[in-house]
Amino acid sequence: MSDFLFQSLQLFKFAIVFCVLIIVFPFQICLGQENSQNQVGCESLAKEKPSVFISYEREITEQNEKGQNVRKTLLRLHNNLSCEIAVETNDTMNNETLYKKEVSQQSNGDTITKYIQNPPKDFELPIFYDIKKSKDKRWKPANYYEGRDLVFKYSIPSGYSAVFQVEGKYFQKRLSISVPFEYSWEDTDELRTFGTISHRVSYVYELPTGFYKAE
Repeated sequence: MSDFLFQSLQLFKFAIVFCVLIIVFPFQICLGQENSQNQVGCESLAKEKPSVFISYEREITEQNEKGQNVRKTLLRLHNNLSCEIAVETNDTMNNETLYKKEVSQQSNGDTITKYIQNPPKDFELPIFYDIKKSKDKRWKPANYYEGRDLVFKYSIPSGYSAVFQVEGKYFQKRLSISVPFEYSWEDTDELRTFGTISHRVSYVYELPTGFYKAE
């Protein structure tokens, strides 16, 4: 009888521990998610518009390396959120329009130069974007190399927008176009490793009348 009681007590203890783990552990996970959302405070500014969206800007013609005229379309990426978003781009550190330079001198005489992002309200940025032929296809890089070693990001502040160029040939072929982005608060060691967090905004075609007249 004593063995039976002993085994019963052990099972009872195990049941208590199991119930505590089931109840407490999920609660901690949900609580953590709720806290992170509250800390972010990322809400839409203009409620009648999408939180992040792309609009048509205008057409331009530039010369390529061979001196040929190339048609390009300018699109505008809008950040209609109360928090920053980050997009991938080229190394723009030397662009004085996008950065301000701060030079300071340490006590040992060394000079430190910091480049701080400081975009104007309306600016142009070489944003990396993807293309695909149809819904069942995979997104593919359009203006960057997928196996790149270096990654450069630029943050678009709350309420700001950035103009970027898209090759006209992609519009002529009626390919889908999208821009991968992150919320800036996600770019921390605690929340991510490279490539694990990514959002995407697709361009909904709103081209002017006669856009395809060259066909």
